[in-house]
Amino acid sequence: MKKLAIIILLILLLPLAVLLLPKQQITSNTIESFDDYVPALMKEAAIPGLAIAKISEGKADIRTYGYANIEQNKAVTDSTLFNIASVSKPIMGIALLQLVDQGKLELDCDINDYLPFEIDNPHIEGEKITLRHLVSHSAGIADYYDVNSYSENQDSPISLEAHLKALLTPAGQHYNKGGHYLESEPGNKRKYSNLGAALAGYLVEATTGVSLAQYSQQLLFNSLAMTNTSWLLHDLNLADIATPYEVETCVPFIPLCADTESSELNYLIGEYVNPPAKYKHFKAYPHFGNPQYPDGGVRTSVKELSQFLVAVLNNTTANGDALLSESQYSEMMKLQLPESVSTNQRFFWRDNSMGLTGHMGSDLGVFSALYFDVKSKQGFIIIMNRGMDSKSASAMKKIAQKMMTNAM
Repeated sequence: MKKLAIIILLILLLPLAVLLLPKQQITSNTIESFDDYVPALMKEAAIPGLAIAKISEGKADIRTYGYANIEQNKAVTDSTLFNIASVSKPIMGIALLQLVDQGKLELDCDINDYLPFEIDNPHIEGEKITLRHLVSHSAGIADYYDVNSYSENQDSPISLEAHLKALLTPAGQHYNKGGHYLESEPGNKRKYSNLGAALAGYLVEATTGVSLAQYSQQLLFNSLAMTNTSWLLHDLNLADIATPYEVETCVPFIPLCADTESSELNYLIGEYVNPPAKYKHFKAYPHFGNPQYPDGGVRTSVKELSQFLVAVLNNTTANGDALLSESQYSEMMKLQLPESVSTNQRFFWRDNSMGLTGHMGSDLGVFSALYFDVKSKQGFIIIMNRGMDSKSASAMKKIAQKMMTNAM
């Protein structure tokens, strides 16, 4: 009787299911024009807003699409701020190498020579962790990422120093018997570590007396004419930052009785008539402040991030001064680890499958990428206010390939 009831209900629902089927639509794969292709792909991947730039011959071709805020019908512009997440790390790398140029840091010295508290891996005897280890993710420090430590629409009230001591020192509240350290000698194993990157960022404060955020604002961003870029929310107007979104989906079946085997019914409908199209709903997130902010969280626009990439490719500031000495610029671009450990890890930068050097970033409601070819001095930037999943990652890869192989 149960099977018969399901079949009867299936017959009743078939007309509804057919009505819900999507009409045949032109897919992005059939579109040649770049400016038509990107919006079609955004629709397929459910991307609210997108900002891209192609860098060539020291100039940026910038395009923007979609919405910075869906609810307010606010379009993305070249000045819209985005959280670029871990693309922030190589920006921090520039600041660290500038301090090496100034003689305030050395790449291969024990970081305990600079810190006001001791870092000691309890699993390894007599280890020496260096700045080089931190920027190459080989310091023997585990990854740490905890959205529960985030603050909504404000910077974290917890200082970076307090955060690091809580996790990495024996007296720390979250030390967890050394659980944030790996059982590997520094330099012998690469494991991506947001916590290790945060510790690298703290070295700026330990050696200059000002935080990474302050140093970057005063000496790095200003020199690159990135006047509306910051690590901290209190420096910015939150209304200027693209709202982060995640995608939620639901299939619009009619609710069934509690004792009906709905999963079986859904399966039968799917078997006989393709299931109805999934309706997408964007869930908005607040802007988050993170006590571990050096691992990500720079807010910037595609326009100002383009200025950063041009500066990196040409090793010059906005005024034409050297961004880094030749020796430290070379250090930034070279591989940092033995081939047996990693064949593509540079100074926070990393090579990708396209043979380009750069970094990606993702966090709640944000996804970004910045890559370049140091020889041809070409590169691209892609930033979206949508979290990373298989659809957004596939869309980003397709856009990147089109940008680097075809005229925009």
